[in-house]
Formats: sequence, structure tokens, C-alpha cells
Amino acid sequence: MKLLHTFLRDLKVSYRTYYVYIEFIMALIIVAVMLFVVPENFDAKTKLFLHVEPGTDRELILDSLEKDSSTVLTLLESREAVVLALEENRDGQGAVIRRSEEGLEYEIILQGYESEKVRNIMENVMVTGFKKVHPDFVESTTTRVLDDHAERLSDRISYMPILLMLNSAFMGLFIVAAYIFMDKEEGTIKALTVTPVSIRDYLLSKVGVMLFTGLLTGLLVAVLVAGLDVNYFYLILLLIASNIFGTALGLFIASFYDSIIKSMGALYIVIMAMAFAGVSYFMPSFSPAVIKLLPSYPLLFAFREVFLQRPDRGLILTTTFGFTGAAIVIFMFAVMRYKKTLTV
Repeated sequence: MKLLHTFLRDLKVSYRTYYVYIEFIMALIIVAVMLFVVPENFDAKTKLFLHVEPGTDRELILDSLEKDSSTVLTLLESREAVVLALEENRDGQGAVIRRSEEGLEYEIILQGYESEKVRNIMENVMVTGFKKVHPDFVESTTTRVLDDHAERLSDRISYMPILLMLNSAFMGLFIVAAYIFMDKEEGTIKALTVTPVSIRDYLLSKVGVMLFTGLLTGLLVAVLVAGLDVNYFYLILLLIASNIFGTALGLFIASFYDSIIKSMGALYIVIMAMAFAGVSYFMPSFSPAVIKLLPSYPLLFAFREVFLQRPDRGLILTTTFGFTGAAIVIFMFAVMRYKKTLTV
């Protein structure tokens, strides 16, 4: 009963201050950006400005390029026109095809910002595309599909895991620290030493407030952006585990400082380290061991699973239990820290 009473009191107090509304405002901003700014899927088509000189098999070349749905082809009358078009369209590439003594000659005109690797890929793709419609072409590439039922999230939904992690899971790390320092300034924490409420119950009530807010904002974003295409049971499990972890970590960090200003450096470093796992999330080929060791790394991919029709339950449950266990341990250390500092 004492814990429930403390939780309800802290909940009322928290919603009378502006700190908790930061998380709701961020959630609404995320929803607005995802729905009205981020497209369902980005247009991955490239612009190709092409000039085909007389003496070449024009119809054959155009037929081979038009079969590529990822390229928007614009046919121009001269090489100079191609260069002029590239100056006006910085995201496009150009090509000139002419007949030479050895056969077809390809001149690829790029913007200059492309890397050597990208240049080689573009050259190979273009030349291979032309060769495929040539009468003497023999296919020598073997394609093997590893997963016939692999699912692909839309570009919009792909951003959801990192947004949920930063706003609903780890935003409490900052907010709970702000509440702790506010209570320190008002003498609330020291007053606990002469009341029946224990330090543990006081900290648990803070965890409860952050969890309540994190669940509300996380579910709000998921419902408004993804609708019913979410495994909400697994989403709730992950939100609970990650939010408790973030709040416990915030409580532990706050125990070493006596003001929000002094703690900002440590809090900022922790949240930026957690966010750095997003680099590997968007570029899986870059996954060094130091990033894989970050708690946010498995959390991002676990959040991603809840938006799939066939989620990896093992990954979700393992991540949930791991974050819950880590949160309990960190919370115990936080309780010990606050008991020690209050008795000094």
C-alpha cells in the first residue's frame, strides 16, 4: 500500500511539471514526421541521361535500359546536353554510347562525388545490362535465394525501432534524473529518512511513473504510425523491459551527482553511446564487436521483429529477459547508492 500510495503521489506530481510532457511532445513530433514527412518507401530510382551516337543499334540499347525499372531514362541529342543536364540534376548520372572499331564504346559521366567502388559497380551494371540483350550473350551468373519467405519492412517502419528505443525506452533516463534532482532540491529524499516510505519504494515509484509514460508514448507512436501491423504483446514486453532498464540506469547515474547540470555530461555520453548502435542497424555490414556489446544493439533488432508477420520470438524473449535482469541488478545498486548517500 505504501508503494502504491507513493506511486500515485509521484504520478500526480510528475504530470504537474513539464518534464514528463517532453516525452509526449517528442512522441507527437515523431508521429507527425513519420506520417507527413517520411514516405512509405523512398524512391530509389536513379536518373540516367543518355546520348546514343549514330551508327549504333539504338533500339537494342534503349530496350535493354528500359527493362530496368530502377532507372529513369532521359534520351538527349548530344554529349553537351548530357553534361548540362547533370549540372542541373546533381543526383543523376550520364552516359554516351558510340560505335568504335572494337564494338560499342561506353562513356559514363558522373558527378564527381561517387567513390571508386560506386563507379565500378555502375560501370559493370550498365555494361552487363547492354550485353544481356546481345544475341551472343550467355548468362554466367548463378543466383541462390537463401530465404524464400524473407520479409521486408517499409522504409517508414524501418525507422520505428530506433525512435521507440530513444523516446520510449531511454528518454526516462533523462527525465527520472531530473525528478531526482528536483526532489533533492526540495528536500524530499532526505525527508524519507523520517517517514515509513523506504528508499526502495521511493525509487520503485519513479520507475513506475517512467514505465507508465513510456508505455503510453510507445503504444501511441506504434498505433498511429503502424496501425494493427504490430505484434503488440511482444512490443509491450520490450517496452517494459527496456524502459525499466533505462530508468534504473538513470537512477544509478543520478546517485553520483547533486544537480542536473553536473550529471548532463554522463547522461549525454550514455544516451549517445546507446544511439550509436543505430549505425549498425542501418548498415548491418558495419557491426564491430564494440557496437555489438552495446545493450541497444540487440534491442533495436528485437524492436524490428515486432513489426514482422513472423517475428523471431527467441530474440524478443531473450532480449526481454536480458534487459529485465540487467535492470534489476542496476536498480539494486542504485538503492544501495541512495541509502549510502542519505546516511552520510
